[in-house]
Formats: sequence, C-alpha cells, structure tokens
Amino acid sequence: MTVTNTLRTFYAFGLILSLLTTLLLTGCDEQPPASKKHSKSLPNVEVTQAKREPLNHKIIVTGTLEPVRTVRFYNQVQGLLVKLPFREGDRVKKGQLLARLDDTIVRAEYNKAEATLKQSKLDYARLEKLACRNLTSKELLTRAKTKVLLDTAEFNLQKKRLSYTRINAPWDGIISEHKAEPGDVLPLHTHFLSLIDTSALIVKVAISELYLSRIHQGDSIHFIIDALGTTVWNGKVLRIYPQINPDTRKGTIEASLNPVPEGAKPGQLARIHLFTPKKDVLVIPVSSIRYDQKGAWVYLLRADQTVERRNIRTGKKYPLLIEVLEGLKEGDTMITKGLFGLRPGKKVNPL
Repeated sequence: MTVTNTLRTFYAFGLILSLLTTLLLTGCDEQPPASKKHSKSLPNVEVTQAKREPLNHKIIVTGTLEPVRTVRFYNQVQGLLVKLPFREGDRVKKGQLLARLDDTIVRAEYNKAEATLKQSKLDYARLEKLACRNLTSKELLTRAKTKVLLDTAEFNLQKKRLSYTRINAPWDGIISEHKAEPGDVLPLHTHFLSLIDTSALIVKVAISELYLSRIHQGDSIHFIIDALGTTVWNGKVLRIYPQINPDTRKGTIEASLNPVPEGAKPGQLARIHLFTPKKDVLVIPVSSIRYDQKGAWVYLLRADQTVERRNIRTGKKYPLLIEVLEGLKEGDTMITKGLFGLRPGKKVNPL
C-alpha cells in the first residue's frame, strides 16, 4: 500500500515537472513582435519630354468635281430656232455646228448693207477722179468719203449679226444642257444650250487659314472618288484664291484632276488629301494636356521629382501630338499618365 502510493506521488511529480519545462521553453522561444514602420509609397507616373520634330500636316477635305470649262450659249439675235441637233451627253468636236437660227431677215439686211457699200465706193471713186481734174468740189468728195465709212460700219454690223445665226463649238466637249427645241422662237439673250469640257476635272475646296499659307500652286495632291471605289488618284493644286472668308476663316483652293479617271463625272464627290511641307516644331503628346478656364496646361516634373503646373499656348494638332508655341522648351519633362490626384509640389515616382 505504501509502495503504491509512493509510485503515484513520483509519477505525478514527474508529470508536473515535464509540463513546467515545456511552458518554460515555449515562453523563451516566443518574442514580442517588432514594430514595423510602413512608409507610404509615391504615386507612379509616366513622363516624356518636349521635343522638336520635322512634321507635316495631312489635310483631308471634300469637294464636288466640276468640268475645267463650261460655256452657256445665249442667242444674240432674236429669231426662230431652226436646228439644234445635239442633246445632253452628246460629244461634239471643235467647230461643229451646234445651233442655227432662221437668218432670212438678217441676211436680207446684210445683202442690203453690202449693196449700199458697193455703191458708196463707186460714187466716191467717181468723185475722186473728177476732183483730180477740178470738176467737183472738195465738200462733195468729203461727203462721199464719209458715206463710205458709214456704209462700211453698217455692213460690218450686219455681217456680225448674220454670224450670230450660226453657233459652232468653241472646243471639244459634251453637251450638258439642252433647253430649247427646233421651232422655238427665242427672245434675245435666251440660254438654250450648255457645253462642258471634261478633258480635265477640277474641284474647289475650303482650307483653314492656318494651313493655307503652307500650300502652294503646283503642290501634288491625292484624291479618292467615292463612286469609283478606294483607288487613289493624283492631281495638283491649280490655283489659290486670294481672299479668306471672314465668316469661316477659310480660303479656297482649286485642284486639277488630270488625267481624268475613267468613269469620273462632274458632280461626283471627291476626297482631297493635301500634304503640307515638313517643318521643325516643338511638340508634346496630346494626352499630357489638360484644360480649364485659363486655357491649356501641363504638369512638369522637376529635378527633385516634384510636380509643377505650367500654362502653355498650343498651335497645330497632329494625330497624337500637338504643337507648343509658348510655355515650354525643348527637353522639358512632363507627365503623360498618372495625372489623377496630382497637385503642384507633390512628389512622384517617374517610370
């Protein structure tokens, strides 16, 4: 009984000792957590530099094709329209008869003027011979000479009026308007026919005054005619009009499309592509610019990696870049991305 109790006491004492040892070792291993200082990270931003680049502008404008020449025929003598053989779309050659008016009355007046002139010349010649022999007065000779001059003028007038009864084509072309029919009596100065020259086509387009000074006569152009697909054709600037529209601030240029593409017709829509000469300009990305009531501005990156706001004045725009006229110089570094939440003086981490 005594031995048993002794063993139980020894066993309990050993168990307590083992537990205390474990607790002691565990307490020695665990140290209080060290305080860690977390510093706030700087915002990341993307930057770029202002630089000079040789750039040019591609200007795309639309216009309507027009014939290089158009003539509208008006009768210069009143009368019956006898012949008008061509209609819209007909091609004619230079010198070909386009229209004829009844010339009965005009021709009679022409014949009368011609006969009167012949008689005046005969009378003057007869008096001139008599004057050589002092058989007539100088006054009669002078009157005869004056009559010759007056009759000559009347003859030339009637000859011109007679020529107006026949209208011929001034050059090769296509009839574009047919506004009368044979048998019509045309009042004086009636528009009855139009002729166009399609050997070359032109298109007039409006260009901003900002680019007009950089376009010159003879510059090459490219153009696309929507009705003919996506084929790119060549042409050139034919002339530049001298005035600027004060309402739109645009000027007009005229481009020539020569040779004319097959299937091109007056009235079709043409898209003109103009390229200005290259010029060294100071540019920055469009994405770096912000706007407010004071105008355009950017965030510059200083040497100490802090932010500075800088107001600028911009010029011409390019696809991804914009010209800077004032406020920046070549090599200035500005922020292009990560602008949200920035303010002047704030430090950033440039990437």
